[in-house]
Amino acid sequence: MTATDPNALDPEWESPAAVSLGKKVLETDAARGYIRASFYAGDNFVNRGGRIFGGFLAAMLDGLCGHAVRLTHQVPGTPQVTLELKTSFVGRADKGTLIGEGWVRHRGKSIAFAEGELRDEKGELVAKASATFKIGT
Repeated sequence: MTATDPNALDPEWESPAAVSLGKKVLETDAARGYIRASFYAGDNFVNRGGRIFGGFLAAMLDGLCGHAVRLTHQVPGTPQVTLELKTSFVGRADKGTLIGEGWVRHRGKSIAFAEGELRDEKGELVAKASATFKIGT
């Protein structure tokens, strides 16, 4: 997406990837660079062990961190790209709804650092991540 893409200016627009992950925004706070969202992991997200494939969890966390950074842009549609994503899988992730939070830890003019967490419906931590973004690419 570029700043000339009409979707770039719509704060409610979600990427096809986010839609595939079942993302639903629950809360945002642009002043803090914070987002809370849910994701739905269905049968098509399960690995051979019967749990949610880690790549889907990483994608959810990347989306949370990226959305948090996007909330802090002064100019809507400012492009950004993930430079690095470190994901830690710390709990069991089963099919169903996951609740995630993402927040900006630090933002400069061209680089931002964000963190995110995913929890199951009981509130147990499933995975967490830290990410670095290049802004204005």
